[in-house]
Amino acid sequence: MVTKVLGLASGALVASLGVWAFNDWRHVSDDDRLTAILQDHCLPYVRSGDAPFDGMGRSPGVYDRVDLNDGFKDGGALLIHDARFVAQWGLSADSGPDGDTTFRVCDVKPTYGTDTVAGFVVAPDGFIARYSDVIAPDGALVADRDAVPDSPVILGWFNENGDQSDGLRVVMAVSTGLVSSLLVGLPLAE
Repeated sequence: MVTKVLGLASGALVASLGVWAFNDWRHVSDDDRLTAILQDHCLPYVRSGDAPFDGMGRSPGVYDRVDLNDGFKDGGALLIHDARFVAQWGLSADSGPDGDTTFRVCDVKPTYGTDTVAGFVVAPDGFIARYSDVIAPDGALVADRDAVPDSPVILGWFNENGDQSDGLRVVMAVSTGLVSSLLVGLPLAE
């Protein structure tokens, strides 16, 4: 009888370790999600017009609580990652001094469901360096600050020459350990 109980207990232990290892192996963090959104979807879209978020998510419906930008043209919108985020992309006219510059834009922000986290929960240590490597592995874009403060802030990556009104730009609303929105834009050549 003791042997049966020990066999059952050791079998349960091995099974629970297997389940734990499988769940840990297939876990995708918000850092992984944000990196994939940047590398695989937003940056390729704004640089070359490749269709982003292909095969991901679903279109927002009437009852989804999302905030879409009506000013985007020739693009789309999808709810991604179990409807935690809404991704929107398209062409947008600049309202700056020229007023006639067209941007290719990719915008990702959280949905407003009561059961969702208000953004990407990310590791705060080394955040700027980690995402600088993702955004511009060639170093052509640099962050406009060295550290993320304790209070929420807008953090941007711009041309290394410091001109924030020229070329590719990546902007995130961040606070320590949380990215609440992401915007990637590139002015199109006239």
